[in-house]
Amino acid sequence: MTLAALVLIYLKFSEVRLIRDLFLRSNLFWLIGVIVTQVISYYFVALNYRDVLRVKDLEVGIRELFPVTFVIQFLNQALPSAGFSGQAFFIHYLKKFGLTVAEGIGRALLELATLYMAFGVFFIASAIMMLRNGILGQHPEARFFIYAFVFFAVIAISLFFILQKRKRGKIARWMINKMHGYFENHHKNKNDKNGNATNHAGYVAMIIDQFKKTFNIGELRKRGRHFWLAFFWQNMILLASIFTLYFLSFAVDSKISFSVAFITFTLTKFLSMIAFVPGGLGVFEGGMTLILISFGVPAQPAFAMTLLLRAFTFWLPMPVGWILYKWILHRQELEHPYEDPST
Repeated sequence: MTLAALVLIYLKFSEVRLIRDLFLRSNLFWLIGVIVTQVISYYFVALNYRDVLRVKDLEVGIRELFPVTFVIQFLNQALPSAGFSGQAFFIHYLKKFGLTVAEGIGRALLELATLYMAFGVFFIASAIMMLRNGILGQHPEARFFIYAFVFFAVIAISLFFILQKRKRGKIARWMINKMHGYFENHHKNKNDKNGNATNHAGYVAMIIDQFKKTFNIGELRKRGRHFWLAFFWQNMILLASIFTLYFLSFAVDSKISFSVAFITFTLTKFLSMIAFVPGGLGVFEGGMTLILISFGVPAQPAFAMTLLLRAFTFWLPMPVGWILYKWILHRQELEHPYEDPST
């Protein structure tokens, strides 16, 4: 894991050096404000984790979850895997609290649901701002963002209602059969040699059943308070990121309005979420710079804001996450000396 982080730093060394130069030229007062905002955002992430786990009838304290938020971020950055590396670690970590793998997958699905719901609120708010401020008239291309959002929102809402069916639908059964056939043919020779077969169809069925159980309206109503609190914390996480961008505009002495920061971050976040690139690598930075320029920000400050935002959300949390990751592994070794903590 340490090697992966060092390789990443080596490959991006020129970017790190440029960020260092930007730090030295920026207003220190506002940079401190950005750091405080980012720490608060990680606290909001821990609160989201806590309430999502409460939906699963599991109580884990903030003091336990807060360090884990940095570790999950570190793993997602050091091992680009569309967020799977961090989630896999968290599912394994929660085993010590009695959470099964299936329930861990359900927890991850709930977390994503609260994120997408919160983002939907922010996107709708951004669309209203663009409409009221005449931005859609000045930049007709912004309408394509709205069309794309409506397309994905319709798919998500339709999927939610499909999951309310008690029995597996035709699509779910078709997916299970296809996946089962693929794995059966792909591993036929291997299974014959080893004398045992892995029930991959069972894993697919388990994931689909977790979708149905996690998003069942009746189950969500029973724990509605915790679910809506988790949704609220996701809103706070997004708002903290917007304030980070807003404060950075003061740090580089190229002030933008809060509404511009709100719209810029939301549209850029949407681009990175739908991009077919793990973590939206490059899409977020390029998209944000272009959107800021379209709002009249000069190219150099726009690029500086983007790089500094990347520094505070990507580079600076990495050493913290690495140290906490080592600390958690060491603690697990002390608690379970005969277990491999990485499995």
